[in-house]
Amino acid sequence: MMTEILDDALEILKALLQGEEVSRNRNVLLYEKYRYSTDTEEMLHYVAGKLELRIYSGNERLFICPEVGSKLFGWSNQDLRDKIPYVSNNSELFTGYFVIMTLITMFYREAYPDTPVAYIKISDLIEAVSRRFDTLLNVEELEKASEERQFDFCEICRVWQRLPDAREGVSGGKNDKVAFVEVICRFLSDEKLVIIDWNQRIVYPTEKFKAIIWNYYEDRDNRKDLLSFVRSLEVSI
Repeated sequence: MMTEILDDALEILKALLQGEEVSRNRNVLLYEKYRYSTDTEEMLHYVAGKLELRIYSGNERLFICPEVGSKLFGWSNQDLRDKIPYVSNNSELFTGYFVIMTLITMFYREAYPDTPVAYIKISDLIEAVSRRFDTLLNVEELEKASEERQFDFCEICRVWQRLPDAREGVSGGKNDKVAFVEVICRFLSDEKLVIIDWNQRIVYPTEKFKAIIWNYYEDRDNRKDLLSFVRSLEVSI
């Protein structure tokens, strides 16, 4: 019996690692083994955890992602610099993180996963990022805040300030704020975390994105972390 449960869990994990969909509509048998067998569900989470992976469930579908700091499946800063076009150093990469965190706080205006915004305009995202950077520049003891959160806010402020403003549709590369945000949005789209309507210039969260955020906020230890600090920058304006 235990061997059968382990086999089922490994079969589900293998499918997810191969990029297959496991849901109510695809790989249905695997999904039902997870959905209707507590033993299989627990075994899957156990095995995944040993591999520094997390299994998330949302909208009748399973998702997989590496744990923070995973050396086996996670990405290093170098991996991300190679993957995101025009991002050539850690300062630019961390500025990209800031854009992503801002987008998350815009989709979820409260620190709970049950009040998502349906979509965000790219122009609104750019404005929100700029406002937060303006607020950051006025934060007292910014260097201390950087040390406490192990995130160099001073340096990413300089990166953003060096990027000129630009009108939508006339940007290119990472040479202005619009182009930089577009590069980060494309990366999120490539990772199937958002869907972008380039005609209307609107960003939608995917079910994978929603599932990750839901589980993230379920962990109450995360309520006072870096993401919450970024959220507070909007509140304090």
